[in-house]
Amino acid sequence: MRKVLPLIHRAVTGAALLAALLPLHALAADLVVARSGKATVTQQELEAFLRTLDAPARQRLAADKATLENLVKNRLAQKAVLAEAEAKGWTKRPEVAERVREAQESVVMRSYLESVAEPPQGYPSDAELKAAYTANAAAFTVPRLYHLAQVFIAADGGEAAQARARRQADEVARQARAAGADFAALAKSRSQEPRSAANGGDNGWLAEADMIAEIRTAVTALKPGAVAGPVRSGAGFHVLKLVAVREPGQLPFDEVRERLRATLRQQYQADAAQQYLKQQVQAQGADVLDQAALDGVISAVR
Repeated sequence: MRKVLPLIHRAVTGAALLAALLPLHALAADLVVARSGKATVTQQELEAFLRTLDAPARQRLAADKATLENLVKNRLAQKAVLAEAEAKGWTKRPEVAERVREAQESVVMRSYLESVAEPPQGYPSDAELKAAYTANAAAFTVPRLYHLAQVFIAADGGEAAQARARRQADEVARQARAAGADFAALAKSRSQEPRSAANGGDNGWLAEADMIAEIRTAVTALKPGAVAGPVRSGAGFHVLKLVAVREPGQLPFDEVRERLRATLRQQYQADAAQQYLKQQVQAQGADVLDQAALDGVISAVR
């Protein structure tokens, strides 16, 4: 399988990815993305994980197939270990059963608290959103951004294959610079990076810090509408078009409205859940009945 080097660094890695892929079962009709023995990773499982990420993180991971493939392989390994543990009766060990019980109680409690602390349907209002936007201006300040499109030609294999890829990239670059060239159509027909090719080569908005060194050097010297390349990277050749540049500053309100809405609703829910817990303690009372026993617990865990 060809490994395409993306335009950006790998920003979602390791434990954070694995921790998010917690569901262990998928629908029988779900498409299997990868298999190792009896263990499988399904399309639905991967999509559920990707939905837990914010949009920029999804874009970075979607562009970095090597990281995504490693994620899938690690998930298969996790499932193999789980199957082995279950086969050895590990879930019947008292200490494991106790931790499972605690985890189950935690899930039930969090789920119930989420239901009783659900924000009102209309929260936040437009006025509340705009007030939060103004009060947190620094959180929405971004560096200079570059809107890029590319045609990617993979260059793997021996010298002959790489030379052939170089000729193809040179031809694409020549066509992209021709008067009246349709870069999007060219990317759809010639690019070997399927995801961006389907969008006319569009890679969205990227900061300099998010680009790999070879791409950054070429892009920062361009003017909007200009084409650069072929640019050689570890995986192949990139013919790049700078669509637009956005100067540093605060993101427009309309661009952050929904993200800000989600943040405010999450904060409302967290605050309401804490208040609900306090109300329960106040309503039912909470007394330490045996201070000596409490002191004994503290001494035992020191």
